[in-house]
Amino acid sequence: MRSLRLQSLCRGLCLLILALCLPFASMAQAQAERTLRDSLIGRATPNDGRTNAPPTVARFTTDRGASFVLDRSRRNPLIQFDGDSEVWALTPTPGPMGDIIFKNDLGEPVLKATRWGGMILFSKDRPTGDPVAVAGRAEAFEPGHMSPSQLFQHLVRTSKRASAALSRLVRFEADVQTPGADYLFADAATVTADAMVEMSGTARGRKLLAPVQEVKLIEGRPPSAWVEGDTLMLKLDLSKGWGGRPSSKRVIKVLASGGNAP
Repeated sequence: MRSLRLQSLCRGLCLLILALCLPFASMAQAQAERTLRDSLIGRATPNDGRTNAPPTVARFTTDRGASFVLDRSRRNPLIQFDGDSEVWALTPTPGPMGDIIFKNDLGEPVLKATRWGGMILFSKDRPTGDPVAVAGRAEAFEPGHMSPSQLFQHLVRTSKRASAALSRLVRFEADVQTPGADYLFADAATVTADAMVEMSGTARGRKLLAPVQEVKLIEGRPPSAWVEGDTLMLKLDLSKGWGGRPSSKRVIKVLASGGNAP
């Protein structure tokens, strides 16, 4: 009889513990879902006026002096480092323990948003990452305005810069079909020239660039880069803004791989 009472008591305690744990399990799952959503689009501000997360567009700094602006106002966040003219498009992907990893178009981790609200910046010097702190609000990235004639002049200047770095002529051309897209074409030309100038700093880089006599930018999907004969081709998906053109790192990788898209 005593054994039956003990078994009954144990079953009752187990049911009580299970009933108490279920709400906490549901809360943990809901918190994980909120963490993912907040990392992607920013956390809502409570009614009492306090802010629980960085502004959607904010400037961040590390204790080592690095500084950048992160714009999370769109599906693919944008980042620009101080001293660098290039705007990088990032793709958020789920990480371990509820973290969110923001990667560039080569799949390399750039930022990590932890489930506790912290932010980690990865770099070549610090592959394990540096914690970053919010330094203040910033302006969202918006494409500028450029006329077709201004784009033509920009392409001439870009050609001169790349040609000077390689000590030979490199032509830049853009086939713009969409009205108002001139600025994004100019930006893509700048990023490509930056990649070529960087590669020209080494003998190996100049050798890899030797076949390229022309850079041509066209519209299309998906964003890509490849070499056809003596022409470096870049395809831009204008619907994605900065995320619709290959980054300088992708251009360098394409050229380093012999002209085939990685």
